[in-house]
Amino acid sequence: MAEAKEQILFENAAYRLSSNGLQQEGLSARLEGVSKLIISREGQAEHEVNIPPVPTGYTGMRSSIPVLTAMYNMAINELVANIRPDGHMLAGANWSSVWTRDIAYSATLGAALASPAEVRTSLQSRVRNGVILQDTGTGGGWPISTDRVVWAMGAWSLYQSQGDREWLEYSCGIIRATLAQDDAMFPTHTPLRPGETSFIDWREQSYPDWMTPTDIGAAYAFGTNVLHYTANLIVSRMLTELEQPTEAAIYKNRATELSSAIEQAFWSKANSQYAMMRTADGCPDERTDALANALAVLCGLAGDHSERAMATLHSSPWGTPVFTPYKSTRPEAYHNRAVWPFEEAFVMLAHAELRDPAGAAFSMASILRAALAFGTNKENFHAESGESSDTLLNSDRQLWSVAGMLGLFYYGLFGIHYEHDSLVFTPCVPRGFAGSHWLTGLRIRDMVLDVRINGYGTNICTVRVNGKPTTPILPLNTKGYLQVEIELLPDDADEPDSDFPAAHEDLPEPVWDSPTPGLLRWHPVPGATSYYIFANGSALGATPDCTFAITRPSGCCTEYRVQAVSTTNASCLSKPWLSCPEGNRHTLQPLSVGENAEYSVEGNQAWLDTKPCTALLNYGAATLATGTYQLRLQYCNATASLRDGDSCALRELLVDGEPVAIVPLPHNTEADNWEHYSLTAPITVQLKSGRHTFALRYNPTTCTNTNGELNQCMVRALEITRHS
Repeated sequence: MAEAKEQILFENAAYRLSSNGLQQEGLSARLEGVSKLIISREGQAEHEVNIPPVPTGYTGMRSSIPVLTAMYNMAINELVANIRPDGHMLAGANWSSVWTRDIAYSATLGAALASPAEVRTSLQSRVRNGVILQDTGTGGGWPISTDRVVWAMGAWSLYQSQGDREWLEYSCGIIRATLAQDDAMFPTHTPLRPGETSFIDWREQSYPDWMTPTDIGAAYAFGTNVLHYTANLIVSRMLTELEQPTEAAIYKNRATELSSAIEQAFWSKANSQYAMMRTADGCPDERTDALANALAVLCGLAGDHSERAMATLHSSPWGTPVFTPYKSTRPEAYHNRAVWPFEEAFVMLAHAELRDPAGAAFSMASILRAALAFGTNKENFHAESGESSDTLLNSDRQLWSVAGMLGLFYYGLFGIHYEHDSLVFTPCVPRGFAGSHWLTGLRIRDMVLDVRINGYGTNICTVRVNGKPTTPILPLNTKGYLQVEIELLPDDADEPDSDFPAAHEDLPEPVWDSPTPGLLRWHPVPGATSYYIFANGSALGATPDCTFAITRPSGCCTEYRVQAVSTTNASCLSKPWLSCPEGNRHTLQPLSVGENAEYSVEGNQAWLDTKPCTALLNYGAATLATGTYQLRLQYCNATASLRDGDSCALRELLVDGEPVAIVPLPHNTEADNWEHYSLTAPITVQLKSGRHTFALRYNPTTCTNTNGELNQCMVRALEITRHS
C-alpha cells in the first residue's frame, strides 16, 4: 500500500507543522504511527517519547491526520498522570496540588468534560469557609489579587457537561457568597473591581517598575473585571436553572452595569482595543492582554468590538504572547516575552467563535508545535525563541496546557457548545486540518456520543444522528448512545492572512528628575519623541521636552504622571508625583489603643496583632476645611515576600466614629524586614468644615483575610491630603 502523502497543517517562517510531525531550525519531531514521537535536536541525542493509547473510560479521538491523534492521546495520558491517588488534580509535574485559577481555567478548557469527578474534587478543594480561595500572590493575595471568581467558569463548565443539580446548588451558593464578600470589601462608587491581572501575578514581569502591591491592588485590570462580569452572568444563569428568576435578574443587572463600566474604562476608541489596566486615578495602560481579550469575546462582553479586539492581538512566529508590548526593562521570559498554551487555547476558541479559521489555525499550530517540540505540554515557552528552557519557571504536563490541548479538539475542531438546554456543534476546521476526525465515547450528561467531522471550514453541509438527517442541535435531556456525523461545506474562497501585528518592546517609563511645584522635570527616555502629562488621571498636555510648567488650582493637591511616546510605541505611566500646597497635608500619629489591646503605642508606631481584637487604634483629631480628602496610612507588612503569601492585612478605617472603608495593608517588603514603611492606597472621603477624628479597628465580619490567622502589620502616621 502506498504511504499517505504528508499533509501541511500550518507553515510560517519559523516552523512547518505537518500530519506526521514538526520541522524547525535545529529541531525536528517526527511520529512513528501515533504511539512514538522522536525528537531530534541539533547537537543532542534523539529523544523518544512513547504515547500510550487513551486509557479505558476516557473519550477517545482519532483522525486521518496522525499528529492530531497522537497529541490528543498524549494530552489524555498527561491528564491522568496529573491525578493524585486521592482524586485531586496536580497543576503539573512540578506541583503537589492545584490552584484556583489553574483548575478553573483547566475545567473550562476541557478537563471538566474529560475528567469530571476529579475536577469536582479539585474545585471543592479551593473553597474555605463558604467562599472561593484566592491563590497566593502579590502582596499576600486577596484583595490585592481578586481573580478567584474565575472558579465560577470551572463550576459552570462542570455543570453544563454533567447536569448535576446538587453541584449547581452548591456552586451557586459558593459564588454568591464570594461576590458578597467582595461587595463588602470594595467601594460602591463603581461596579469595577480592583486587583491585579488574572494569572499574570509576577508584578516585576508585567507592571511598571515603580508599582508596589499597594498600587496594584488599587488599580483596575481589564482581565479581572471580565472575570467578575462572567461570574455575575454565570450566577444569573445558575439561578435561572434553579427557577429563581427574581434573584437571577439581580445578577444579570449587575453584569450589565459592570459591562458598561468596563466599556467606559478600558475600550480605547483611538486605538480600537482594550487597555490592559487603569491606575487608581484612571490613567490607562494601553498594553494588550491576550487572555482578557479572548475571554471578553467568548463571554459576549466584547460585542461589536470582538473582531477588532482579536485582530489587534500582537504575535510572534511561535504564538500569541501573554501581553504586548513586552516590558523592555525585563529581559527574562515568564509572563513577559512568553506564550502560554492555555492562554493560546482561549485565543484559538475566540477565533473559532468569530468563525475565523485562519486565526484559529495559527493558535492550534502554536499549541501543537509546542507539545511536539518538547514531548509534553509545557507550562510556557519563550515568545522570541519558541524554547521552553529559557523561561524563568516551567513544568512538564502543566494541567492547563494539557486542558488547552483538549479544548483544541472538544471546543475548537468539534465545536461543542452549550446553548440554554441544547448541545450544539459549531466546528471550526481550518483548511490545513481538512480530513476526518472522530470523538468516541464522549459522555455528556446522559448521552454517550460518537462524533465524526469530515471536511474543513465552519459551515455545516449535512448532519446525521443515528443515520437520520437533522440539525447540529441535540436537547441536553437526550439519553443513550448517539452517532453524530457532520459534513462540512468547504469554503473555496481563500482564507484571510493569519499574520497579526508583530510583538515588540515598550518604552521604559519616565523617571522624575526633582520636580518642583511650578515645574515638572523627568529624565529623557531613549526613543521617545514626546511626552504626555496627566493630572489626577486626566490628560493635561504634551511636550517634546523633559519639562512641563504647571499651575494648580489653589488650595488642593494634584497627582502628576508622565508617559513617553514615539511614533510607534509608548511607555507605561510614570510613578505619580504628588504636589501639595502648604496647609493641605496633615499628619496624625497613632495616640492610643483601646481596652483589651495586647500592645500599646510606642515611638509613634503601633503593632496590629496577628490575633486581632476589636480595640480602636486612635489617631486623634484634625480640623479641616470642607473638601475631598485622601487618607493614607504609613505601614509595614513583612509577614512574607512582595510576590507571595496569603496574609495581606485588613483593617477598618473610621472617621468620626463611622466606618468609611476597609484598608488593605499588603506585604510591602521582603519577609522579616520590619523597617520598611510605605503608604497604603488612598481612601477618598468627603468632609465638611470642622474637627474630625480618625481610628483603625479589626472588624471580624469584614477584615478576615485569606490566611484566616496571620493578619498583622505595623502602622505609623495617617496622612491626610486635600484634593478639591
